Amino acid sequence: MTRAPSWLEQDPDERIVRWGWMIWLAWGVIGGGLFLTDVKAGTGTLSLVLVAPFWVMWLLWPTYRFIRAWWRWQYEGGWSEPNGAYYEFDGYPIRILMQGDSIWIAANDVFNALGLQGRQRNVARVREIAGRDGLVKAPGTQLMAFSEIGIKAWLDRRTDIVAHKFSRWLDKQVITPYRRSREISGTENG
Repeated sequence: MTRAPSWLEQDPDERIVRWGWMIWLAWGVIGGGLFLTDVKAGTGTLSLVLVAPFWVMWLLWPTYRFIRAWWRWQYEGGWSEPNGAYYEFDGYPIRILMQGDSIWIAANDVFNALGLQGRQRNVARVREIAGRDGLVKAPGTQLMAFSEIGIKAWLDRRTDIVAHKFSRWLDKQVITPYRRSREISGTENG
């Protein structure tokens, strides 16, 4: 049984985030202690002025984490600039970017459609099978995408039925019609 990925694993190095939250908590405990000792001593108003920069610094970490999470959600979600064409496989939207002879399939959409979790979604592990150029950022975007050759190599190594259905669907519903339309438009223009 695989463990569910933590929200900390969304960052490149979760140790940094873990230590950031630990320091934030310690900072809050120290600041609260300073404030309470000044209130007991009767210098509460003065302590507010002295401790205010401390609390502002304390609020910077959660504000930064919130902005970063929101930015990632905006960028990776449907609001991102180059969305490509949407196709549907078993109720899952699959973003496909078509540029000339190149076809790029959004990796997160493929992972969602195949129901992959945890380490199965790890880009480095998938890249070992798909090849160095098989899983890269699509040209002109920050979207991790499979190239046509990369996704075929990766899907050929998978043994689950859904992967074989997806491979057949990709060939019959996406790649073949696109190639055929390119041939037709090429003969009409030439």
